[in-house]
Amino acid sequence: IVTGAGLTKTMQLHKSSRNFFIPVRVLGKVFRGKFMEQLQKLRSGNKLRFPSSCGRLKDSRAWSGFRNSLYEKTWIPYIKETFNGFGNAIDYLGRYTHRIAISNARIIAVGDSQVSFWANDYKTGQKKTVTLSHEEFIRRFLMHVLPCGFQKIRYYGFLNNRSKKASLKLIAKLTGKMLSQARFASMQPDEILHVLWNINLKQCPMCSNNTMRYAGRTFVFRN
Repeated sequence: IVTGAGLTKTMQLHKSSRNFFIPVRVLGKVFRGKFMEQLQKLRSGNKLRFPSSCGRLKDSRAWSGFRNSLYEKTWIPYIKETFNGFGNAIDYLGRYTHRIAISNARIIAVGDSQVSFWANDYKTGQKKTVTLSHEEFIRRFLMHVLPCGFQKIRYYGFLNNRSKKASLKLIAKLTGKMLSQARFASMQPDEILHVLWNINLKQCPMCSNNTMRYAGRTFVFRN
């Protein structure tokens, strides 16, 4: 997610134009340059591992030719405006950035040698039961674990962890708006959802009547 504003070197807020955000072609060239620069650093530091299919790239001449071929290509970043503000973008990304490989609710049974769970059959659009051995289940689960050194989410600009708190306070002061924490301090969770993303928890998803009330929570116990 790229913000539509940022702090300048003089700590002033600079907003993007309503009709123009960023030049896509320029962004592609900048990304290509940054990516290739870091790739070359890894190569120079002997930190790249070449499988047998790419073994020829260990040779300096072959590597130079390969790198030049990448520079000659047009790198096209895919940028798209959200359909309905920022709410749906956050909802979409949140499904992937803060979830695990499989939730407990999908696990049906765990036996001495097998695990059974629910899965979506994309051919039929229906749910189906999948049974795997313990070893295969663990193997598939570990495929979702990021390699050492990889980070799922990186924050930059005024959202970087080092200066985020001070930057957000400054932006709130410059724009004359309250920070989210202060704005929503007196609101209930359902009220916050309604203000931010127009999600009405009191509205029935079937008949659309505002008659739903929170009664409590219950838990399903598994044998």
